Amino acid sequence: MIISFIARILKLGSFALLIPVLYLMIQHRYVPAPRVTPNIAVNEKLAFARNTVPEKLDVLAVGSSMTLNNLNTEAVLDHYGKIAYLNAGAWGTGASEVRLLGSILAKKYHPKTVIVATNMMDFKKEENVLAEDSASIASYVNGSPTWFSYLRHWNAPYYLRQSESNKLRFTDPANYEYLGFDACGGATLVVPADRIDHGRFNAGPPKSELMDEERYLAFTDFAKNMRAMNIDLVVLESAYRDGLRTKENDAQQAQHVERLRAMLVPLGHTLIDANERHWPDSLYVDGSHFGKAGSKEFTAWCLGRL
Repeated sequence: MIISFIARILKLGSFALLIPVLYLMIQHRYVPAPRVTPNIAVNEKLAFARNTVPEKLDVLAVGSSMTLNNLNTEAVLDHYGKIAYLNAGAWGTGASEVRLLGSILAKKYHPKTVIVATNMMDFKKEENVLAEDSASIASYVNGSPTWFSYLRHWNAPYYLRQSESNKLRFTDPANYEYLGFDACGGATLVVPADRIDHGRFNAGPPKSELMDEERYLAFTDFAKNMRAMNIDLVVLESAYRDGLRTKENDAQQAQHVERLRAMLVPLGHTLIDANERHWPDSLYVDGSHFGKAGSKEFTAWCLGRL
């Protein structure tokens, strides 16, 4: 009797599993990557790297949406030439997350140079969204089978929900969560004027009291890790649009940049500050994210100063 009961439970469980699996097979173009972390963009970028990146990179870019959206692939390749390059940027990956994710990827791909495009938002007080995921990330990056990763991180509601959201994320560059990666992992935003979110467009830098000491310390650790691995770190400080620049904001920005410079230069790393020039509002799709023309101009200007 007990065996019969268990058999019925297994049969019902198999049927319950079959329905979402069949749906995901139909929606295969939009099926999310294994839920290795709580961050959707990080998961997609890890899957992209596994599927496209050679064993060794010349240049690796890591960071938040400042790297994902503002670091223009065409301009990077124009500067460095024919190289093995990956933009591993993902929204929600601030300074603390970069210490974890950037170090794992650098250890995996052995780049000569790591680029981080960043701004003050990456040092704002936030929960570290990757804090508990180092083992899962390392296992997945280093070749844990994809099918096993799906089983290990199985969550049917998550996969079904994100499959629907990915119909926009993967195809619409006017969506601020755009994840339609180019050949090297970049995702340039192209947002028509009538679709610009005015709340985002008017969002300035975080106030000084919201800046997080722990995130500065984490980024210092990351810079030290890169030097210990004999990797040159190039940090590009992205600017807010001109319409948001005030004396107060500029003073806070200068203080932030000097703190970065003090941590990077003694280690032999490089900091390029885009606030040394003005960036007209027309180049932006919100307060800090460039559109296509802006990202290319920003990247070319910064790398041209190396």
